[in-house]
Amino acid sequence: MSFIAGLKQSWPLVLGYLPVAIAFGISAQNMELSTSIIMLISLLIFAGASQFTFIALFAASTPLLTTVLISIGLNLRHLLYSSSLSPTLKNVHIRHRLMIAFGLTDEVFATTFHQIKQIPEKKRWLWILGLEFGAYASWVIGTFIGIKGSDFLLNHVAEIKPVLSFAMPALFFSLLLPLMNKKTAFVILIAFVTALIFTLFNHATTGIFVAAFIAPAFSLFLQSHKKPCKTNSCKS
Repeated sequence: MSFIAGLKQSWPLVLGYLPVAIAFGISAQNMELSTSIIMLISLLIFAGASQFTFIALFAASTPLLTTVLISIGLNLRHLLYSSSLSPTLKNVHIRHRLMIAFGLTDEVFATTFHQIKQIPEKKRWLWILGLEFGAYASWVIGTFIGIKGSDFLLNHVAEIKPVLSFAMPALFFSLLLPLMNKKTAFVILIAFVTALIFTLFNHATTGIFVAAFIAPAFSLFLQSHKKPCKTNSCKS
């Protein structure tokens, strides 16, 4: 069954998601958020970087609208993911596309992008759904483990607090590294400089929000105005 095949392919994602999800659960619990709120964040948002940002802004009493917009802005890169996969799912019904759209994380996209053409066209959405279910389940379970184990870890493992304070920057950096190449360097630089300028003027939160919109928008602009390559030299 295609769903089971996708689920089996999710094990590398599960192993990667569990520790980060546990760190998120501990971090959110350390900010004195309720268990129900923390679980709802993982159940409804399901995006590591956005979730760490969300709880940090929420704990800092940032206006809810600003918090939501920043979280959305950080996920604008998913527009590029969906446009890249769309040609391989052109015969998939819209309701099935909507089902798999929610779980299209960075790691799910990378796995799908490299393997989707090996999957029979009619079974692709079920395969992706299985892949996403494994990743989603591990993220939710990891969050729960982090919540329930936070008291023990925070009280008995002294080294955990400084590690948690670096969890969000480390996650952002891990997302950035695979994207760094000659084609993305300029877009990344735009995001960095934009955020840096706002930070220097004591508007770090606003800088994140602006950079999160400007950089993906600029990338989409470059993609839409990119001329097709017709020579062998440019293809290489």
